Amino acid sequence: MAPTKIKRLRNDLGESQETFGKRFGVDQSTIQRWETKGLPTRGATRIAVSRMLLELREEVPARAA
Repeated sequence: MAPTKIKRLRNDLGESQETFGKRFGVDQSTIQRWETKGLPTRGATRIAVSRMLLELREEVPARAA
């Protein structure tokens, strides 16, 4: 998931970086890094976070076109 999409998802959920980070068990600086540089490029963390982000997208109402 692209950094801009992570930030948009967080904003659509109405959460601060700190609150969003609590969902993943990470601190605010990690969320800031994901929103600027993207997710880790490999490993179990990337897979787990990517899956969770996709699930969270289902919680957000569709954006008006």
